[in-house]
Amino acid sequence: MSDAVDPIPGRTEVLIANLIFVVSSVLLLLEFTSIQYQWPYDLITEGQSWNWLGALSCVGWFFGFAILIDWIVFSTFPVWGFDRQALAGATLKLIASVLFCIQPFAALAGYNPDGQPPFSGVPWSNFAGICFFHAGNMLNAIGMLKLIDTRAPFLANAPSFGMIIFACATWFLVIADGIYYFSLPKPNGPGVDVGSAKNFVKYGQVIGATLLLVGSLLYTVWSLVFGRVKEPEPLLRVQPLNSSSR
Repeated sequence: MSDAVDPIPGRTEVLIANLIFVVSSVLLLLEFTSIQYQWPYDLITEGQSWNWLGALSCVGWFFGFAILIDWIVFSTFPVWGFDRQALAGATLKLIASVLFCIQPFAALAGYNPDGQPPFSGVPWSNFAGICFFHAGNMLNAIGMLKLIDTRAPFLANAPSFGMIIFACATWFLVIADGIYYFSLPKPNGPGVDVGSAKNFVKYGQVIGATLLLVGSLLYTVWSLVFGRVKEPEPLLRVQPLNSSSR
């Protein structure tokens, strides 16, 4: 199928980006479970397993969003028209991926602020990154709500649903990372007494990473299948109104 008739312009490029997001989400989930559930213990204490997982995940997010921006500008704009919200949201998430890289690479380079646990790296960059990531997801999700068509097949609405899932994911992550960062003692953080709210960090990070994986898988299926298979029944059956039904 050529790009001239393909309902997804530049299908291969966006498929590659989404596959990268799937891998990055898996690595992020492994990183969070490695930190929160202490596995494998010997690698955590000696080999910084979570920082290697985090570094690989963050590099993946960076290249994924760089490819996605290229796809938006050079594949979708000529066909679907200019979309400022799509480009702005993707750019915010590209900036987020750069900020995400600071913590694991700083830790792997041996930087550890006084008072921080071993292998912690820069304490503020993950919170700053998730704020940019969440802002980008919210901007894109709000912009894509209007694209949902209940009369269309599910796959036609998959990009909108996927972005809503991403926004839900980063709600969990921004709250969890915010609690963690604000609880850090000065000078590494604000030193706020968050009390029992700190218990949410473990669950918020794992749930958020899981939702990122779900959204990435949905986008991957959409970019691989949409327009190539027979479409199922509409998501909802909506009967058009007419004068006789009033």
